[in-house]
Parts: sequence; C-alpha cells; structure tokens
Amino acid sequence: MKIVKKLAMSLMLMAGSLTFTFAISATDFANTFSASAVDSISDGLDDFSKELGFSIPQAAVQQNVYAEAFIGKIFPAVPPHFAVGIDAGLTHLNTSGLAKAADKLGISGVKDDLYLPVFNADIRIGGVIFPFDVGFSFMTLDVGKLNSMDVDFTAEYTTFAFDVRYAILEDGLLFPAVSVGGGYSVNKGSFGASNSNAEADVDFSVHTLYAQVQASKTLNIPVVKIGFTPFIGLRGLISNYTNDWSWKLKGAFATAVSNEALVAPSGKGSASSDGFGGFQPQIYGGLGFNFGFFQLTASICADLRHVGGDSGLWSSAFSFRFKM
Repeated sequence: MKIVKKLAMSLMLMAGSLTFTFAISATDFANTFSASAVDSISDGLDDFSKELGFSIPQAAVQQNVYAEAFIGKIFPAVPPHFAVGIDAGLTHLNTSGLAKAADKLGISGVKDDLYLPVFNADIRIGGVIFPFDVGFSFMTLDVGKLNSMDVDFTAEYTTFAFDVRYAILEDGLLFPAVSVGGGYSVNKGSFGASNSNAEADVDFSVHTLYAQVQASKTLNIPVVKIGFTPFIGLRGLISNYTNDWSWKLKGAFATAVSNEALVAPSGKGSASSDGFGGFQPQIYGGLGFNFGFFQLTASICADLRHVGGDSGLWSSAFSFRFKM
C-alpha cells in the first residue's frame, strides 16, 4: 500500500511539474516572439516558396524520360510503336527556408535538405506518318510518411505533363537518333511542418514549359537478345508559379503571444513569378536496358544554374516499361 501511495504521489508531482513547465515555456516563448521573429518566419517561408518554383518542375519533367530519342511510328509500322510504364525517383530539395521558419515557431526536427521521392505513370505513343511521338505522365501522391524529417511533416502533390518530340535523325547503322521537342507540366500540392504548438504550410501551383534536344543510340546483342540504349540531352525550362504560405501558433502558445507580445500569432503571404520566367538550363542522361518487350531505364539530371551551393538541384529516376 505504501508503494502505491508513493507511486501516486510521484505521478501527481510529475504532472504538476509538466503543467508548470508548459506554462513557463509558453510565456517564455511569447516574451521572445517579437517582430523580428515574425520577419524571420516570413522570410523563411518566402524563400522556400521560391525554391519550390524551380525544384518541383525538375522533379516533374525528369519522370517522363525515355532512353530512345524517338520510339518510332505507331502507323505505318509493324508492330506499332508505343510504351507504357512506371517511374520512381528522387529530387534534392533545399528546405532550409522551411527549417528557418519552423525553428522560430518552436518546431524542431525540420532539416535543411530533403530528397523528395517521386512516383508516376507514363505512356508514349508513336507518330502517324511523320517521325514524332507524344508522351503523357501523371502522378498524385502523399509522400509525407516517406521522408527523413524528425517532425510531423506533410508533402502532397499532383502532376500532369505531356510532351511532343520530333526526330530530326532516326537511329541507324552509323548515326544516333536525335530529336527535338517541347512539353508542359502543371504541378500542385503542399508542404508543411507542425507540432502541438504551431504549424507552417506552403501550397504551391507551378506551370512549366520546356524545350529539349536528345540523342540516343541503341546497341543490340543478338545472341542474348539484350540491348543497351545510352542517351544524353539538354533541356531548358521556364516556369510560372504562385505559392501561398501561412503559419500560426496554437493553443497556449497562441494565447500567450496574444497576451504578451505585440505581434499577431499567425501570418500568411505569397511568392509568385509574375509570369513565365526563371530560365533553367539542364543536362540529363542515362542508360536503357532492353530485353524483349521490356526496358529498364536509369537517368540523372542536373540543373546547371543550381548545380552547386545550397540548392544543389539534382534528380534521378528509374523506369520500368513495356514497349513495342
């Protein structure tokens, strides 16, 4: 009985201590939460919103890369040429702006970098009469649970993209296939970090136009019926984005700031590109492995304007497709 009483007393003291600490923490937070803290939160979320304006487009367009610069015509052709498959990849995302804002909000665990996982489905159809092909890709995903953040983190996005390529040189005995093309993608989604006391969110909407040139050469090994298709390409992107951000304090923290500080416990803003702009030159390449009607493709892409520094904008992709 004495042991039970002692245990009950200890739990009551612990609960009282936690309540006291929580109250002091909220008050202390309010006393340090000044206009400069609000400015840091706004600057961080604004920087992260702008980062998404050129990171998200690369994640989208790198997921619809075919090894062949031109897959062939669907008519007249025997068999008709088309392909369908799935893609998975990673894009490096600089999240230091979000981490800066989260730190000022008392949200710990947001890292400065995230390798954003990407998954999508695509289809490509050969041209009719003329040597062109058309591709479509689509993805909608909640990858909040597939991240390395030590915090309650959300990441959701939907992408639709299409492109057209025209072969100025078809793959032959001596010469590689060379195509030129262009495409469009629309990307929408959100990122956010939160705990029981605060949250920060960014909703993004990015439209991207791009042009590219690609060269490839298929090499077959008839004995084992395996082929290899190395490829390389150059791509240029321009994007139009409107990314809205917001933050707020919750519960006792919001009340304490309202009572103690001379600033509001919430805020919102927007970062936009003011039309299409922000040219992004990219180089990409990789290797396709062909066996029968199937192809595995591995590729990598670097944004030449953001290849170094904090952004370090790199993407990789791995694709598995059925093709004819």
